[in-house]
Amino acid sequence: MAADAELGIGEIDPPLLSGYPLLQALVGIRLRSVRDSESRRNLTWLSDIVAAMGLINRRVVEGGSVDFAAYLDDAAGFWRRACETRGVRIDLRAAPTALPESHVLPLAIIVHELMSNAVRHAFPDDRRGSIAIACSRASDGVSLVVRDSGIGADDLAKGDGLTLVEGLVAHLGGALVIESVAGAGVGIRVRLPIRPDTLTPAP
Repeated sequence: MAADAELGIGEIDPPLLSGYPLLQALVGIRLRSVRDSESRRNLTWLSDIVAAMGLINRRVVEGGSVDFAAYLDDAAGFWRRACETRGVRIDLRAAPTALPESHVLPLAIIVHELMSNAVRHAFPDDRRGSIAIACSRASDGVSLVVRDSGIGADDLAKGDGLTLVEGLVAHLGGALVIESVAGAGVGIRVRLPIRPDTLTPAP
């Protein structure tokens, strides 16, 4: 998604020159003038989050639930394009999953952070592999799994991305399980409770 941040104002169609596309273009303009690595890292992260929010915004209908599987299909397309020259396959398994608006954006950010971590850290030195995303709905909540076949680690260090994911999961009263073994990749399971009365049929 970060590649989109290099857009300038003049490169965006006028009808899209508002909301998330405009914000991405503004971040991209700042990226062009920033040289220190920490500022570039933070601005790139912001651009990616804005991209994720823009994707989910297309699926939100006021007053109703959102089919999160449709969003995941959009997001998987972004990550496939980001990985198309790297030999990293993106697999998605998600049945129609109705979520209340209160959960949609936090879970979209969680997906983005987990995918970003896997794409950027699991396959160094042009290593090939795959990342699998699975999402399913139960009567009492939603389950999300992101698993990669990368280098893994016996003691996975928690950077900014995983710390943010932990905070969002805790905010929603959910549970997070991390499985990581050196040479065998990383699997992260997120379980979020959802009250049935918060849902209306997905559009």
